[in-house]
Formats: sequence, C-alpha cells, structure tokens
Amino acid sequence: MKSFLIKISMFLMFLSLIAIGIFLLADGNSDSYYTNFTSSKQSSLILGTSKAAQGLQPAVINGVLNRSDVNNFAFTVAHSPYGPVYLKAIKKKIDTNTKDGIFIVTVDPYSVSGRHKDANDVGLFRENDKFLATVSSVTSNPNFEYLYQEYSYPYIYILTKKCDYIDDDFLHPDGWNEVNISMKQKDFEVRNKSKIKSYKKLLKVYKFSDKRYEYFEKTISFLKDYGDVYIVRLPVSTPFLEMENSVYKEFDNKITSTSSKFNVPYLDMTKDDKEYEYTDGNHLYKTSGVEVSTLIAKWIFNHKNFK
Repeated sequence: MKSFLIKISMFLMFLSLIAIGIFLLADGNSDSYYTNFTSSKQSSLILGTSKAAQGLQPAVINGVLNRSDVNNFAFTVAHSPYGPVYLKAIKKKIDTNTKDGIFIVTVDPYSVSGRHKDANDVGLFRENDKFLATVSSVTSNPNFEYLYQEYSYPYIYILTKKCDYIDDDFLHPDGWNEVNISMKQKDFEVRNKSKIKSYKKLLKVYKFSDKRYEYFEKTISFLKDYGDVYIVRLPVSTPFLEMENSVYKEFDNKITSTSSKFNVPYLDMTKDDKEYEYTDGNHLYKTSGVEVSTLIAKWIFNHKNFK
C-alpha cells in the first residue's frame, strides 16, 4: 500500500511539473487577456473596453510622446466597464510612485451602462463574476491563478502557440490586442451584419447607470494623483454611433461636464468616423488604429506643452 501511494504521489508530481512547464510558456498567443495579468505595475495606462484594447497602440503613442511607459490595460465591455471591479484592478496595476503618468481614459455609453432592470445595483454588475473580480493579482508572471481559474481554452494551445479560437489575435507585451483579420469587403460585411444584429439585441437591455458613471469619475479622480488624465471617445462607424447615442442621448454633454469638473481634456473622435476602417463597424482596424493613436498622442503632446 505504501509503495502504491508513493507511485501515485510521484505520478501526480510529474503531472504537476508538466502543467507548470506548460504554464511557463503562456504568452500573447495564448489568449486575448493573459499578458495583461503578468506585466508589472505601470505608470501610464490606456483604459476602456475592447475598442481601446484593439484600437489604441502604446508603441505608437510612446513614439510620438518620446516615452516608453504607456501600457494598454483595456479589456471588453463585459469585463471592464467602469465600476468597483475595474477601479480595484486599476489600483493594483498602478505604480504608486508615479508622478508624471499619462492616463487615456476611453469611454462610451456602453461602458457606463448596466444590463439589468436596476442599472445602479452594484451586486448585479456584469463583471462581478469575471476575471478582473476573481483573479487576485494583475502583476504575477507567470500568473498561475489566471491560467488555472480563468483560461478558457485547452492547455495544449499554450504549448503549440496555435489556438483555433484566437488565431487572429495577438496580445502584445504592452497590452495592445492586435487583430489580424481579412478586410475583404465580403468578409467585413458578414462581420458587420452579425455585430449590428447582436448590438441591436443589447440595446434592449442597456440602461445608463448613475452608479457606473460615479465610478468613472472616481477612476479619473484616483488617476489624477499620479499624472495627467485624458478622456477620449473613440470613433465607430455611423450605425454603431447611432446605437451608442440611443443608449443615452445626453452622453456627450455629460462627459463635457465631467471634463470641466475635473479639469481634464476631452477628445470626441466620433465626428470623424468615416475617415477610418473598422474590422466589424465597431472596432478600429490596426492601420486606422495607428492613425487614431497618433492623433491622440499629438493631442496629448499639445496639451502637455500648453500646460
């Protein structure tokens, strides 16, 4: 019996070592979020949902501003709308020795809206059971907790570096989620049609949340202690802009008021929506992401020089 237990223990240890070895190979090919949970504390951040995660490129922004510290810490509209969960994660990610940080806080009506009848019930917020709430560390490398608890795919994909689910994604070390996808007109139209259909369904449940907006402002207030905050509304194609605006018609006035309240600049890029290319109508394609990232960086540069 003793010999049997020893053999079982050794076998389990062997399996554990294999698992650890595979986990050590996890990187930006593994999924669309992992390396955001392994990078160190940051002094400058891009915040928001998938529009920012895919659209804003830290390397471009750093190049224009002659910096090296801007990092993308945006996720999705399901994982990182403004609220207590996202703010707590941001606080974990910030290097509290920072004094001259740059914080690009992207916002749209969805990121400050709820999907329940009571949009202000924090207990019902959609991100409460997702990884920013359940994974305790956003700076552990490797992050065993994330890989064990929240990794959504078979572990073999970490080993092979090829995932059938996310072949078109690569999460850069600086947090930019690069999407490589066919931009042929017929392929775009299929994605665009599907995305419009899904968003029209969501419009039926989205409601502006005063509580989420309160946390949006709390996020700005917190970040101002570590540097300069810049509010940005990213461009989307016309059908998506119309849907966004239908969620909360006074959204732009609300953001303008917050900009004045906290004395932080606000850049609304939705007026130039037709100048850019989108993967599905809602997310910037990477070449347009370069353009938008450059414009935002130049806008920040001008504001910092003016100050």
